Amino acid sequence: MSRNCSVLISAACSCVVLIAGTSSGRLWAAGPTGFEWTDQPDQGTADLMYDGKPVIRYMYAFDRSTPKRAEETFKVYHHVFGPGTADLITNGPSGLYPHHRGLFVGWRQTRYEGGEIDSWHCIKGAHQRHVRFVEKGGDAHSGFMTSEISWNDGKDKPVIDETRSVRVTNVGQAGGPPAWQIDWTTQLQSRRGKIELGGDRQHSGFQFRAAQSVAKTNSATYIRPKDFPQQTKAFEVDDKKDPNKFVNLGWLAMSYEINGKPYTVAYFEDPALPKPSRFSERPYGRFGAFFKATLTPEHPLTMRYRLIVTAGSPPTRDAIQSEYDHFVAELARQPLAAR
Repeated sequence: MSRNCSVLISAACSCVVLIAGTSSGRLWAAGPTGFEWTDQPDQGTADLMYDGKPVIRYMYAFDRSTPKRAEETFKVYHHVFGPGTADLITNGPSGLYPHHRGLFVGWRQTRYEGGEIDSWHCIKGAHQRHVRFVEKGGDAHSGFMTSEISWNDGKDKPVIDETRSVRVTNVGQAGGPPAWQIDWTTQLQSRRGKIELGGDRQHSGFQFRAAQSVAKTNSATYIRPKDFPQQTKAFEVDDKKDPNKFVNLGWLAMSYEINGKPYTVAYFEDPALPKPSRFSERPYGRFGAFFKATLTPEHPLTMRYRLIVTAGSPPTRDAIQSEYDHFVAELARQPLAAR
């Protein structure tokens, strides 16, 4: 049974409405031109455009010509732009903690027999390297891409093969401003036998990093499910004293301003992922979740997430909860093999 309606509404009525239509899904707002990709392989960037404005930017350059370029290109990530604007709302390789870049994934401890790499900081030559595009396309409703990425050690030998799929849909109200629904799937396949993914909530997992201007003011605020702390400022867990605190939230949302415009990013995690899932948030604008996992060549890890990016005043906690519940219900309808 489909929902009749799910609404993200701000107190100031700067709103985004997500409308359910037929039993097959929602009615999406479609722009005059829809979604299309602009690829610049010489620069190692691919932009998903909507109605002539950027939506996300896939950063896949790999350049060891200088130490500076090697550091700038040791990680594959996605930038995010503000809905309906040209505002770049995520961080690149600069400012505070420059290894935090847009939408990114890695583990500080990536251990296998005879070795270990840090796929979070990408030190000692470890790096993530784009191999190829599997697909890339778009239409009036969504834009999508799948790429293969190799997580390599300092000798350029593969440790993990990642297959990353990203689909962006405009879920804004028809006739109103857009809002981005970003569906992200990462599959990690071992190339080194048994691999243990470990670390901690501050340095591992799938995470989002806001633009550097947020770090200058420590101005990120948060919205959480009802059974967790409700202050708007970042809830910073002391991992040494209470490592199992602030776990298994399911979802978390961060709000911040770029160029005087407010944005909110809601982060939804597939409940089928390993537990405990330790969530992390910081006032400078980095947030997400971490869990420990084991990979083998026979048993890859598939990670599914949804992010909803809106402009204007933040949605209510109940509205975000409703969207998360819908996400979970969508996953439950999928065959287990597809999850």
